[in-house]
Amino acid sequence: MAAFRFSAREHEIIYRLGQVMIPAGKIFPPFYRDLSLKIERKLAESSPTLGQAFRGMLWTLEESSRLRYLRPCSKLVPAKRLAYLMSWAHGSYPQRLALRLVSGAIKIAYYDDPGLFEQIGVDYYKPPVKDEPARWMQQVMPGDALTEDTELEAEVVVVGTGAGGAVVAAELAAAGNAVVMIEEGDYTSRSQYSGRPFDMQALLYRNMGLTATVGNTSMVVPVGCTVGGTTTINSGTCFRTPRRTLRRWREQYGLTDFTPKAMESYFQRVEAVYQVTDAEMKYVGPNGTIIARGAERLGYSHGPLPRCAPDCDGQGVCCFGCPTDAKRSTNVSYVPRALENNAYLVAGTCVDRILIDQGRAVGVSGLSKKTGKRLTVKASVVVLACGTFYTPLMLMKHKLGARSGQLGKNLSIHPASNVGALVDESVEAWKTIPQGYMVDEFDEEGIMLEGATLPLDFTAMFVPDIGRSLQELMENYTHLASFGFMIEDTSRGVVRPGAAGMPLISYFVNKQDLGKILRGIEILSRVYLAAGARKIMPPVFGWDPIFSETDLEANLTRKVHARDVDLSAFHPLGTCSMGDNPDRSVTGPYGEMWDVPNLFVCDGSAVPPALGVNPQITIGALATRTADYISDRLKTLSQI
Repeated sequence: MAAFRFSAREHEIIYRLGQVMIPAGKIFPPFYRDLSLKIERKLAESSPTLGQAFRGMLWTLEESSRLRYLRPCSKLVPAKRLAYLMSWAHGSYPQRLALRLVSGAIKIAYYDDPGLFEQIGVDYYKPPVKDEPARWMQQVMPGDALTEDTELEAEVVVVGTGAGGAVVAAELAAAGNAVVMIEEGDYTSRSQYSGRPFDMQALLYRNMGLTATVGNTSMVVPVGCTVGGTTTINSGTCFRTPRRTLRRWREQYGLTDFTPKAMESYFQRVEAVYQVTDAEMKYVGPNGTIIARGAERLGYSHGPLPRCAPDCDGQGVCCFGCPTDAKRSTNVSYVPRALENNAYLVAGTCVDRILIDQGRAVGVSGLSKKTGKRLTVKASVVVLACGTFYTPLMLMKHKLGARSGQLGKNLSIHPASNVGALVDESVEAWKTIPQGYMVDEFDEEGIMLEGATLPLDFTAMFVPDIGRSLQELMENYTHLASFGFMIEDTSRGVVRPGAAGMPLISYFVNKQDLGKILRGIEILSRVYLAAGARKIMPPVFGWDPIFSETDLEANLTRKVHARDVDLSAFHPLGTCSMGDNPDRSVTGPYGEMWDVPNLFVCDGSAVPPALGVNPQITIGALATRTADYISDRLKTLSQI
């Protein structure tokens, strides 16, 4: 495939757009011509789909101005060019999306600059680290080492090394079972973690972190593709399954064994491996203390978040790979534990076949992404842990799990948003925990407020501003507080096969959930006002900046559609949901497929929707429970 390249005309268009999107500020220089080469290089390193989408939107912006001005956008004088782009910023939803795609690439190319970071006193580089050699690395085979078709045998083969797969593999290996793990992503180590968002998205995320839903709005749902899965790129927040959720599972799904007492030992085992502890306030930093101040004045329950990062020193880049290994994601905790107990890991290999013999699962087969050679693993038990989007696609491909009609359905995704505010103190987001504090006052309403900060360049990409207001905001980055929230959704989505093996994720935000989202924005705005914020920037199209309660109340009177709110989503669950009956669930109470003995699903897809909290502990506890069940079965088989 030919490398992605811009034409000379496209380079010129990017420069002309960048001129007005990012003018000279009081501190920062204007957008300059050579940055189009940087955008070209970054797009060449990402997926071909992203490059073509950018090119399509670029030309749409360029040529559509002829309808109004009889000239292409890049040929307009700067004032008219900016006015035209602003009309898109305030236009229809498709127009806003197109502008965000083009401006996002332009912004990240410009602001991803160590010189700009230095000018406002923000750290750009993370301290270099060295990898510590480990004996268990001898049991890791990278995909490019698969130089010929290979067949292995094991008692258990586990596909995926995230929050479910790594846990079940480690528990089974510790029990003395022969385990092989297969991971589509590569094995990466902390010396590779630069902390630079775009580079880490290419290294650690699936589809550059741009997996997204379609529906009455579009939400990016970032998921990992690396050893450790999404645990490698999450914020390390660790909650137990809420009691109310366990009660709902018992009542709605017939999962009568899921009582707090029965789950206690599984929670404890997972928390011990992850070394869960509350975030230290000295690393929570001002971003958290600002929220604490506002919540305290309003009488809201609040506090530090429980995390699996006992040695965290506040590097500020949890979602881009922990550069110190303080976060005990599964690549740092469970995967090494499995390998220390003689499990084997093959990375960089994509499983495409489930092997079935006489109705039973007997192994899997897949191809190395680097060499194209085939790996086949024969096993008594097969565990699928490909994630909530890809496990159902694998089952659909093999025409498995369709009896209940629920395969790929029941998707919950924790819709989330973020509210920014300018404050008097420096928030020091670049040297604190991005998600270290919470307001849990509204947990029973299904609204959880949790910290959410991003580096300078990614912050610029996600704010809708262009022109002088953008430069002014970014030059005040050190005083930009940022906090997020997520809702326990009642909306449900569907995952189907899409183009080129990608999932097609349809999800429509219902009226009830939209109300929760607006309620979350209202609560967070009131917390900021109580904390003394100077200016609050609500993530709602058509809302004005908030300086007072009066401004907030005026915004709340405006009619809002789901597409008007800047939303993202996390924690996909439920597409292979477990239950007590094959007529209404895809898997049984231990994640075993109803229609294929010895084929287990052990990831977020088996978790009944919706959870209400970050799911890493829940998925791990269920995986631990399933591992005990599989281990007992293997003991029985060995005695026959």
